[in-house]
Amino acid sequence: MKTATIGSAMIDIITIVADNDIERISMTNAHNSFLLLEQGRKIDARNISTHVGGGAINAAVAHARLGHDTTPTVKLGDDIEAQMVRELLKREGLSDGNLMVTDKAITGCSVIIASHDRNASIFTARGANCLVVDDDIHEGIFDGAQLLHIAPMSKESADAFPMICQRGRESGAFVVANPGERQINRRGEQFIETAKNIDLININRAEAECMLPVLLENSDHNNMRTIKFTERPERSLLTRGLIMDHTHCSLAGFMSLLMAAGPKWVLITDGTGGAYLSGEKGVYHCPIFKANVKGTAGAGDAFTSTFGAMLADGAEPEKALQLAAINSASVVEYVDTQSGLLDMEELEARFAKDGAILEVKFWPWQG
Repeated sequence: MKTATIGSAMIDIITIVADNDIERISMTNAHNSFLLLEQGRKIDARNISTHVGGGAINAAVAHARLGHDTTPTVKLGDDIEAQMVRELLKREGLSDGNLMVTDKAITGCSVIIASHDRNASIFTARGANCLVVDDDIHEGIFDGAQLLHIAPMSKESADAFPMICQRGRESGAFVVANPGERQINRRGEQFIETAKNIDLININRAEAECMLPVLLENSDHNNMRTIKFTERPERSLLTRGLIMDHTHCSLAGFMSLLMAAGPKWVLITDGTGGAYLSGEKGVYHCPIFKANVKGTAGAGDAFTSTFGAMLADGAEPEKALQLAAINSASVVEYVDTQSGLLDMEELEARFAKDGAILEVKFWPWQG
């Protein structure tokens, strides 16, 4: 399958700090925790390593290892870091035909500090990733692509999101969009209007809750649907629903409203709570696959890119969810975002061995 990705390219500098060299504070009245660095102190790191990452690159590597002929579309600075991206593309067999270069900003860079549970804090300088404009998304840019994966767009580049989706639709590709929280916060109405050109929307719970008020405000509530329970499910996002400030909506209701805007599929990930998928027939849930976590960066990219690839390739939704969970679990066993990404042969082997552990539940639409 010929695949295109678009979004960010980043140089990730990953620092692993021993638990006793950095303090962690968890808030009792919120779901937040913080890593504290002592001011003025030189702190020994267990390891510091440099990798090429970013949403579009991570997704491109995932697709390439699954056997796709993949072209990432990213904007780079005119600097030595851009050469690191080109070398990664060459190693992974990715096309460099859609690389864009600017002398107005650096290639995107991030510093990742991981300690305790390895749920890293990340400092980002998005650089050239913010400078994608409509004129860059020229007619025919995605010609021949059967799948277009749109990773989160950085800051001003999110203004080009409608044009990207339009070009994807014009190319006849299966369009997958994974908008970021800032994109939803600042351009929510634009995103919902653009959803008519998207086949699969991937968001996490926090992003769904950010989208909730604007979706309710811009939707016909007659399109809201419920699901049929044969037995009461255990306490989960499915029973809790989505909450933003004083606004509440059932998960099934939210997903059905978002589907009414155009997408055939809506995927919402909930961290350790697994992933929920809505489609024409109803709502599915797949648990996470347990792993020895070394770092959580890249787990979402692995899940969404694998799921989109499998669905576009004709897999049943249950198996697509299971394969995505297995690939994502493999990624978190490494500190970087790509070392754990599996090729198709290994992914299928792990599915044959462990797929039965991942019981996918299904609830049909009511009526």
